[in-house]
Amino acid sequence: MTAEALGIERQQLVEALDELLSAERAGAQVASVSLDDATSEVQRSVLTQVHRGEADSCRRLRECLRLLGAEPGHERGAFYEKCMAIADLGERLALVDRGQKWVIRRLEALLEQVTHPQIRDELQAVLRTHEVNSDDYAAQADALR
Repeated sequence: MTAEALGIERQQLVEALDELLSAERAGAQVASVSLDDATSEVQRSVLTQVHRGEADSCRRLRECLRLLGAEPGHERGAFYEKCMAIADLGERLALVDRGQKWVIRRLEALLEQVTHPQIRDELQAVLRTHEVNSDDYAAQADALR
């Protein structure tokens, strides 16, 4: 696909999507592993929601990469190690929320450039998921610590 069809250089978009996929994979694994550390129903609920959202985002990003004719990477972002180095689950969840906000900023920047309708739809869905997860975290932050 050409830059005209995408609104952005193909390789630049592939790299951005791969970076996001790596981060989403890390987030999904953090949420999954952290479920074992959950001590309250609110923690379990938030972690389950985050896991589902991250897994769905991975699927959507892989689909975008395939649409571009690119092979999705299999890397897990360094975010996983950063999160799992935090023993206190409340503090770990705060970092997960900062990760959600990082993804939101990256997606907003990409959406300013991407014009391909199907890719835009997928990125907007990933953005909505992260906005909902971050808003839910903020609404329950005290109970999550």
